[in-house]
Amino acid sequence: MDASRPRTTERRFFPELEGMRGLAAMGVLTTHVAFSSGMVGFMDKEANGFLGVMLQQLHVSLPIFFVLSGMLLYRPFVLATLAGTRKPAIKPYLWRRALRTLPAYWVLVAVALSVLNRDNVHSLWQVVRPVLLLQVYQLDARLVGQGLEQTWTLSTEVAFYALLPLMAWALHKIAGRSADMGVRLRRILAGLGSLVVIGFAFAAYTHLPSLGQYPIQNEWPPKWIGFIAVGMALAALSAAADISPASVPAFYRWVMKNPLWCWACAAAVYVIACVRPIGQPGHADYPSMAGGLTEQVLYMLFGLFLVAPVTVPRDRSRVVVAAMSNPVMRFLGRISYGLYLWHIAVIYFWHGNLFEAGGFWELYGITLGGSIVLATASFYLVESPAMKLRERLGKASAGPSVETIHS
Repeated sequence: MDASRPRTTERRFFPELEGMRGLAAMGVLTTHVAFSSGMVGFMDKEANGFLGVMLQQLHVSLPIFFVLSGMLLYRPFVLATLAGTRKPAIKPYLWRRALRTLPAYWVLVAVALSVLNRDNVHSLWQVVRPVLLLQVYQLDARLVGQGLEQTWTLSTEVAFYALLPLMAWALHKIAGRSADMGVRLRRILAGLGSLVVIGFAFAAYTHLPSLGQYPIQNEWPPKWIGFIAVGMALAALSAAADISPASVPAFYRWVMKNPLWCWACAAAVYVIACVRPIGQPGHADYPSMAGGLTEQVLYMLFGLFLVAPVTVPRDRSRVVVAAMSNPVMRFLGRISYGLYLWHIAVIYFWHGNLFEAGGFWELYGITLGGSIVLATASFYLVESPAMKLRERLGKASAGPSVETIHS
């Protein structure tokens, strides 16, 4: 196929992508409730039986957000490289990202600083820092952060949003102008593989004894760039399958033919993570370097196997579609950003701190119910009005759509 041949794209809405976000948000909420209720082991406290072990490793939900972001946002860029479609305009792209993430986040920051942290805020910088998502880059940032603990992942996401156009340009250069789309695809995948290596190297650095326990560097973007690279690789494979299914590597052809086996592999990886080959099962203590790198591998594989089946551009499994696009999952996906933002704050509102915050099921009901209420309000009062402004800044979709080759 000639990459210079003009091709057009269209936006298609895949509801199962929305459901996958809802699943990730529920997993993150559940594991944090398990920690706060004392179900998981921490320091000298043992995990609360089998359920505690299983709940602790719901941390595997976290990579889903990174993988989905890498896949959804890179896909129009990689289509331009593989199919010669028009490259995304950078300014509208950045404005749309800002409108999707910042307004709802700033509401949380305003509430968290004025209600949960009012006695600890003593300078303007302590306000500006979270507003600009810079809290993960200062060692004492955790001292003023009640209700904002989980937002380090948003700092990583926003850094990725800003860097994506540059990364896409570099990968476009790496791919070159070969007439063979398969060659370009392999070059892109090789470039993304280097990002995975960088992620593992930085992960090893965060476990150096000199940094101590729970270093702030563990939350910096370089450690998590490999998860985003996995999503970008799925975007490249999905785009290639959209153009010429026969050109994609054997692994992705297997995903297209065996989506349920792919999910079975994700389940197996989750079980292995629960068993924790290196480390103590059910414990949230900061792992050793060997344990941390092992978890990095397992979490990356989990994100890959779970998300891959929903990236298939056509002829998706009926089971995958039914599981991820039913009304409940779609609703949770629609409000997933609010669930992510507000669930820690709800625990503080209920109990006052994150430790020993009551029995698991009681706390789970309170946190889930309160988070759904606040997340629904956030979506309809803040997020949806903000997203409507995107139409003035370039072509934008109302939901988690995917740019595909126009048929």
